[in-house]
Amino acid sequence: MKQHGYRWLLGTVVMLAGIAAQAASFGQEGGIDWQPWDKTSFDKARSENKLILVNVGMEGCTACNRMERITYTNPDVVDVVNKHFVAIAVDAQARPDIGERYSDWAWPATAFMQPDATQVFAMAGNRLPRNFIPILNDLVEKQSAGTLKPDPNSPYAAAPEPVETELTKIRDQVRLQLDRALNDGYGWSRWGLNTEIDGPRLEHLYFRAHLYDNQSLRDLALATSRGFLETLDPVWGGAYIKKIVEGSQGVPARFSKLMAIPEKRISNQVNAITAFAEAYRITGDEAFRDGMRNVDMYLNDWMLDSSNGYYANQKDEPEGLPSDWWPQDYWLLDTAEKRLAYGIPPIDHAIYTDKNGEVIRAYVLAAQAFDNPEYLKKAISTASFILQDRQQPEGWLLQSRENQAMADDQRVHPHTEEARPFLRAQASMGRALLALYSATGEEQWLEAAVAVADGTLATLLDETNKGFYGTVPDSTASLIPPRKPLEDNAHAASFFYDLFIMSKLPRFETVAEETLRAVAAPSILAREGRITGRTGLALEQLTAAYVEFSVVAENANEAAQKLYAAGIDAYHPRKLLHFEKPGRYPQLGDASMFICNPDRCSLPLSKPEEVAEVAESFREGATSL
Repeated sequence: MKQHGYRWLLGTVVMLAGIAAQAASFGQEGGIDWQPWDKTSFDKARSENKLILVNVGMEGCTACNRMERITYTNPDVVDVVNKHFVAIAVDAQARPDIGERYSDWAWPATAFMQPDATQVFAMAGNRLPRNFIPILNDLVEKQSAGTLKPDPNSPYAAAPEPVETELTKIRDQVRLQLDRALNDGYGWSRWGLNTEIDGPRLEHLYFRAHLYDNQSLRDLALATSRGFLETLDPVWGGAYIKKIVEGSQGVPARFSKLMAIPEKRISNQVNAITAFAEAYRITGDEAFRDGMRNVDMYLNDWMLDSSNGYYANQKDEPEGLPSDWWPQDYWLLDTAEKRLAYGIPPIDHAIYTDKNGEVIRAYVLAAQAFDNPEYLKKAISTASFILQDRQQPEGWLLQSRENQAMADDQRVHPHTEEARPFLRAQASMGRALLALYSATGEEQWLEAAVAVADGTLATLLDETNKGFYGTVPDSTASLIPPRKPLEDNAHAASFFYDLFIMSKLPRFETVAEETLRAVAAPSILAREGRITGRTGLALEQLTAAYVEFSVVAENANEAAQKLYAAGIDAYHPRKLLHFEKPGRYPQLGDASMFICNPDRCSLPLSKPEEVAEVAESFREGATSL
């Protein structure tokens, strides 16, 4: 682990002491008899006529940890659950397909099912024993009386058939949902409160602001990026998960200087990097560069494994937190020494492929925005590790592997090393590999992206109705219908759309549109509401169309390299930049660049100083689609 010396030495001593003093409650003798998510567990419920309790969460979740520590160790809760329920625990990051299925209920998500796996109730957040036991008893009594009814809010299954609506109409529906949620939920000047979910929606804002040269949208996007600055830890760096509105009920007044939920999840850091990079390219405001340095410091000092993979989460409180303190009291301490006196909040040392894909893509964006080659080196190192460690012969990537650093982790949910593909991991790493290809011009990254795409098509595609399953349907599919997750399919659609433009391989040409049509049923779009940032982005991509920057030369000579560098410097959210051998375009001098969309192509450009101006003329979407 790459830590500053004194932080690592002192922190390790305190952390290991805390681990030795407290046994993990998961699987502890006399506790809840947790079972894995597999058909055997569901068969057990059916054969014993027991209700099913599904506990889904993640290690960096404060509420999950409190419910495990307080509620799931309570003797009365343990007694009721073990007597009347089959209890199933799932790590939402190790099993992103199940995490996505229950994401409507945030973390922890607790779903209750009849013995035949029909969901009857689900709830969000933690409950104390005094609140939880009545819920359990009520469900048991209703089962005995035969009055349990299916939950109308159960997770949706795959749409029965693709939609035929024009993509522009589907796009407009998603735009309306995102804008309405923005107005109703936060207000136009109050977005950027949640660094976990606002990342894709912020990208969507910047995309539309550029496409329509809309200053109102641009101002909102920039205000949101500034909101991310308010979530940063000034001592150890890193973005907290959520900014709390001042005056929130139950929040002590002393936290006015840290109005935040101080969990540090890897996605928070990714979204903050994206927010700062996008804003800096537009404004040049050095506050965003400082914000980037802050997040980079945290990732480097605390979240980077010796393998160059990034860990998943950091919890919000150390083992030594005084009983009368809130976690915010700890994070308000203004020096490392003061914090170390109470220990270090534990880190979840799992390294997830989907999250590392997000980190890679964010670092590529930061390298270009801040003209910092060190960020690109980090992205390359992480991508190289993931490919070497995770890629299977069929091309797809494992989501995770056990590693040595995880040995001492005190987990709330079991980590499972699944030998199966997950759509989220393939889409995230696929896009990361294309970002590296565009940033470096090196064919190895394109070849790796093609392999991931082929593996995804071979294992996760619904051949009949198109679209991708969240993972390979297994023996539980007879009880719980397989799901094609909307946002993960949208992410995959973005990957396949860009991949076809950059590879020109015919087998990828129709995948993106077919994927969106397979999942964009009106009922699913309406249900997902404001959590449709990736869907919005994919629809914008397909309806506005690519802007392809092709540097044409026999080899990457000096002239070609200068044109390529100018292409990197040119700001354009729809830009797909790559080298290309003469053939589709003619050989003109040492090198030339062509900027094209489906409507038209520029004249050949030979001077780097021409690139930005010509790129600007391709701001509007294509009209010939």
